[in-house]
Amino acid sequence: MNIRKFGLATTGAVMAFGSLFAATPAAAATSGEVSAAATKSWQLKCRDVQFNESIPGGWTEFWVSCSGNTVTIKGKVYDSAADNRCIVLKVYWPSENRWDSSRKACPKGTNQKFTFTGLKAANPWAHLSSVAAG
Repeated sequence: MNIRKFGLATTGAVMAFGSLFAATPAAAATSGEVSAAATKSWQLKCRDVQFNESIPGGWTEFWVSCSGNTVTIKGKVYDSAADNRCIVLKVYWPSENRWDSSRKACPKGTNQKFTFTGLKAANPWAHLSSVAAG
């Protein structure tokens, strides 16, 4: 076998070997999509309307108000499913590098109130998720 044919054969073998392992991450992504459906994230902006966001198993409603350089987030999280999971809202304040977290709302029909305060310059992000009860 000359060098050119050997190179083509080796390239083909490497491509086949690589495609064997390329299928594995796709399977992992599919299982990750299930948990991703129970999480929702978005950046918070000061506005004069109520935020209403939901995920499978629960939801949240809250207001974001700003005064000077302070942001206040006030509302509730609700558990709407008998699934042995709880609903939690976490707020990340990037420039302060800190998290605020609501209490877990569970079992079904339970709600938890929260109030978070931080710096407006922190550009907070909200993360609504379903977590294991307990």
